[in-house]
Amino acid sequence: MPKLVLFDIDETMVSSHGAGRRALERAMSAVLNQEISLEGHSLSGKTDPQICFEALASYGLEKPAIQSRLQDIFEQYLPALEDEVVRSAEFRVHDGVVDLLEILRTREDAFLGLLTGNIEQGAHVKLKRFGLHSYFAMGAYGSDSHDRMELPAVAHKRASELFRQDFSPGELVIIGDARNDVLCAKGYGARSIAVCTGKTTKQVLAELEPDYLFDSLASIGQVVDAIFAK
Repeated sequence: MPKLVLFDIDETMVSSHGAGRRALERAMSAVLNQEISLEGHSLSGKTDPQICFEALASYGLEKPAIQSRLQDIFEQYLPALEDEVVRSAEFRVHDGVVDLLEILRTREDAFLGLLTGNIEQGAHVKLKRFGLHSYFAMGAYGSDSHDRMELPAVAHKRASELFRQDFSPGELVIIGDARNDVLCAKGYGARSIAVCTGKTTKQVLAELEPDYLFDSLASIGQVVDAIFAK
């Protein structure tokens, strides 16, 4: 039975040590011509547009005004992100990620994709630092919808067309570290694999009752078994 395995990026595969946060702050500050801080805002499991809406609303901006500035913000964000990624000395790949991707890439019954809150170009900036972008032919991104709950359907449609596979929702596997990773999987009828490598505690993740819960992706054999369990 084929599996469409969809990976989150931040804190699931890589830790950028705040590079994305700093880049968004720089971009919003430049466009709004005032200092914008994300201090006190949780970014975990959220899409880039959602983060912008929530942050700028706290500065008194209405939704239409924020929407009208998003394109300018993301035009500023991408070069800022490239700069922050290069400068981030603690940007790293989490244990087990590369080995897991290598195993999955060799299997004829595994099809790899991304399901991330990053806008598409931002996702590739983060992945390219370690060459991880080469594992993923498709994805669903924050630039497709500000609502992460809508992204499994986007990924499903794109993967079915690209890989010419008639995946059922139950053949989707969503791997992530945050509440919304688990919730979007459950809401779509996909298998959820949660990992405790981000800011969401193991207790919180366990309370959401993902199909599988691991401390990290370093438990490679167990993760592979979870992906392909019947």
